[in-house]
Amino acid sequence: MSIEHEELFFKVRETIAVVAKRLTSEVELDHTLVDDLGIDSIQILELLSALEDTFGFELDVDDIRPESFRSVQAVLHFVERKVAS
Repeated sequence: MSIEHEELFFKVRETIAVVAKRLTSEVELDHTLVDDLGIDSIQILELLSALEDTFGFELDVDDIRPESFRSVQAVLHFVERKVAS
């Protein structure tokens, strides 16, 4: 993991932990948001808002795809794409 990738992971992990009401140490890269972390549909919306605030981007309707929010790793890849654009 590069430094930038690692820093993004820690920020994504922390953001997900806050939304899921979990300790950061309980959020692993391979965890699914719903099954492993118990995040519901309202919390997904909270996560979207938190990601916008944390990383300074705006989401477009076209950005919101279920596959981008299935796992911590998928969210990380999503954020990497948004930050790079």
